[in-house]
Amino acid sequence: MEIDKSKKYEIIVFPNQNEGLKAQRVLISKGQDFKHIATLAVVVPEERSQEACLAIIKGNALISGHYPFLYRDYEEDFFKRAKEYKVSESDGDFLKSITLCYVAPCMADEKRIRLIGYFDRDIAETLPYINAVIKGASYNRGASTLTYGKERRLINLYNIKVTIAKADDIIDAWAVLDEVKKLVNNTYIHRDTIKPSYEEKVKVTALQIYGWLPKTNCRACGEATCLAFACKFLLGEQKLSKCAPLSKESKFAENKVIMQEMAEALGIA
Repeated sequence: MEIDKSKKYEIIVFPNQNEGLKAQRVLISKGQDFKHIATLAVVVPEERSQEACLAIIKGNALISGHYPFLYRDYEEDFFKRAKEYKVSESDGDFLKSITLCYVAPCMADEKRIRLIGYFDRDIAETLPYINAVIKGASYNRGASTLTYGKERRLINLYNIKVTIAKADDIIDAWAVLDEVKKLVNNTYIHRDTIKPSYEEKVKVTALQIYGWLPKTNCRACGEATCLAFACKFLLGEQKLSKCAPLSKESKFAENKVIMQEMAEALGIA
């Protein structure tokens, strides 16, 4: 399938290579039109997206998610990067794989995506070591969570999963997941030379919290501004439920989920 710039398309993402290969065989057998991105994803016409997803599911293949293809301004670069991307191989590593189980657009920024990946094993024992390695991390020992930023992306490590917000696109998401796997494995390999840090330090700033808030300054929470709410929230003196727009308006639903994950990871829920 060739991309027609006058039409709309969606990207369908698969959890791993095996499911991706199975899904693409199903699409071919059903005569579905699609463009191959990689083993892990395809592009389909928007009007055929639901039909394609249904065919894949009926063919006993799994889907992580689908979202609008919004990369028309750098389409050639996108497919070039897709062609160059190689799925990382793991043989004998501590963490062998991360299965991508959820992909969706960021409602805070429709040109970016958020995702959830599950580890093939519990990595809780590595978190204190990673806490020592990443100087800007926020660690919550009780909840076994560690949060850090990579440019605009927010990454939350749990014992069995990772959540990432504001990835540029699916190829960027794959690269970040590969980096997470490398971080965990390298830290585990060198753990004898690293002094684990159990310090529960919070490195997320009020401005970063403010970035996920509605920014309406409606005062329903009792604070004069959303920035003031962010400061109090970071100190554990405000609750997400007090932010009326975040709780009641559907357009902020994704932001609320991200804020809840962040609060849980920081131990301020």
